Amino acid sequence: MTAPLSSRPTRVAVVGAGFIAEFHLEILRATPGVEVVVVCDADLERARSAARRHKIAGAVASVRELPALKIDVAHVLVPPHLHVAVARELLELSIGVFIEKPLALASADADALAALAKKQGVPLAVNHNAVFHPAFANLLERVRAGEIGRVEHVRVCLSVPLRQLDAGDFSHWMFREPRNIVFEQAPHPFAQLVELVGAPVEMQSHALASRELQPGQVFHERWCISGRGERGTVELFLHFGASFTRSTLEVLGSDGSLEADLANNLTSGEEKTLYLDFWNNFLAGWRRGGELRRTARKALTNYLKLTLGLGPREDAFFAGMRGSIRAFHAALRANQPLPADAAKGATVLRWCERATDWIQGGAAPAVELPPPGPARKGEVVVIGGTGFIGKRVIAKLLERDVPVTAVVRRAHSLPAFLVDAARAGRVRLVKASLEDPAQLGPALAGARCVMQLATGNGSSWEAVERAMVQGTVKIAEQCLEQKVGRFLFASTTAALYLGDASAPALLDSVDTDPKPEGRGLYARGKIATEKALFELHRSRALPLVVLRPGVVLGRGTALQHSGLGLWVRDNHCVGWGHGDNPLPLVWVDDVAEAFVLAALHDGPELHGRALNLAASVPLTARETVAELRKASGRALQFHPRSLVLSQTMEVGKWLVKQAGRRKDAVYPSFRDLASRSLARKLACDLARDVLGWKPVEERERFLEAAVRPMAAPGAGTEPG
Repeated sequence: MTAPLSSRPTRVAVVGAGFIAEFHLEILRATPGVEVVVVCDADLERARSAARRHKIAGAVASVRELPALKIDVAHVLVPPHLHVAVARELLELSIGVFIEKPLALASADADALAALAKKQGVPLAVNHNAVFHPAFANLLERVRAGEIGRVEHVRVCLSVPLRQLDAGDFSHWMFREPRNIVFEQAPHPFAQLVELVGAPVEMQSHALASRELQPGQVFHERWCISGRGERGTVELFLHFGASFTRSTLEVLGSDGSLEADLANNLTSGEEKTLYLDFWNNFLAGWRRGGELRRTARKALTNYLKLTLGLGPREDAFFAGMRGSIRAFHAALRANQPLPADAAKGATVLRWCERATDWIQGGAAPAVELPPPGPARKGEVVVIGGTGFIGKRVIAKLLERDVPVTAVVRRAHSLPAFLVDAARAGRVRLVKASLEDPAQLGPALAGARCVMQLATGNGSSWEAVERAMVQGTVKIAEQCLEQKVGRFLFASTTAALYLGDASAPALLDSVDTDPKPEGRGLYARGKIATEKALFELHRSRALPLVVLRPGVVLGRGTALQHSGLGLWVRDNHCVGWGHGDNPLPLVWVDDVAEAFVLAALHDGPELHGRALNLAASVPLTARETVAELRKASGRALQFHPRSLVLSQTMEVGKWLVKQAGRRKDAVYPSFRDLASRSLARKLACDLARDVLGWKPVEERERFLEAAVRPMAAPGAGTEPG
């Protein structure tokens, strides 16, 4: 018989090793009475990687392996559309579940899971971390203390950017159906509303602005919602993909008001006083200002304590996550009611359902992927064909009537032209992952050329080496086995050292930066990949051609391109230097053209060579940001800063982190900073002389083709 939790640690499994798992693992490892036993992920190597980073003994690929480890509770961190299936499987194994929001995608499913958890006698709760946001927690405490009397109305503004939307990653779950964005983002304010006004009674909701991301894929970006809860009325303005962040919640009571500025972690309020209006008005502003100053000072003090190693991490998001996770485990161990149980999770879903029940239409169309047949004569295989460059490469190949195989990670939210070409039999679609190249064998056999355009990036060197370096090498080895005629690898000029303005122009096929340890993860990954591929060329005659694009611009590029500088805010760019040297800019369509020319070129003279791809455009970083400002109407600002000053500031930050014994205190590399200035010129002769490549280089034509389209409405939606 298992001992009660009050007498032993709670044995925990983390199911899903994605981005949010890092927060759960860090918090769980510091939570009293909790022992993280294992990380579970369908990608076993990803589970092992997370386990190693957090010093956890076990890693498994299936929840079916958890009962043998005597797991009490699993933190379920898989994508939302998998929540119900994974939670049901765990509950049937008599393992408790603490699940990321939303609990499910329908309140009926949440109710069914609650019934199953009750039958099995195990806990089921949801991570509504927004309820534990410090500013909201302060507001809620004051509301419950009666500071503003009876709650009458709650007003919410949630205006947030979406990184995936800016990047054109429309395959993300939140974009697959028009309603998904509400189930992804709105559970935060709805969970707060449940605490303030209870369950929804009636609601009116409609979209203020919508757009089509891909044909048939509608996205409602601005919402207006009003309604009535059990204990008060509500109104919400939701803006998904905003350029300015604003997240506030205001409670109007019978005797005062309270406002939580969730983005800045501030709380302020106003009450009735006994004084005349003129003095009451003065006190309202004076007291509110003082309260804002106090909470702002507290937030600053907490940050400084963390930086100096004198206190724990207290930023609002982390504090909310920590509060939610610890409250669940404390209640579980004390056998008390769970703070966000299945009933509350289902109530939040009823708010989501009421807000979206007017929406017609379902998921964006998916393409049926028949088993790929043999490669056709002259077949070109494109890995990463739905990316910024890849979709243009495929379009240009189709214009030349070249048979194409596109390797995709998923079959939904594909560019319309690619779907049409697949249905017409002009493109074979193969679903495969860069990290599992064995899936590619049938697609590579007999191909004329394979292009590796997939990024395979990561947040640690371990992840980059596994995804980018090892993944690409395995694909290249598959190409050798399948006797592919040519292997093209999309590298980058970031693999070179471009920090010396006085040196002569850097020629094609020059070796990569000889000091990769002084470079950032992305550049270091590309350098390591190039070296491994060239070794395969020397040792096994891999028919390799490497292409190194410069700063690639065009429709679909985010305004905040890192080649222009360090964007400390989405409208403030700090230069990699003074920003007055011409950059190695190149139009994305010209890059795609170079790849096509290299793929179709006859003869082996480019094998074992690297080609620089940059146009001679007389545009500096400062000038490019100014042009983007004019074209977009945004208040974009370029701030020139000497490399010495930037390095001094980075060293200063490092010293502070060192003093605080921060684990992320890595000495800043001046070499990487200098190379980012792109001061050294590039020679791009091979592409011009051998392939006949002719990029757009005249200033006004380049601005019209590459720069101004970046600022166009819906710029990230260009299908190809």
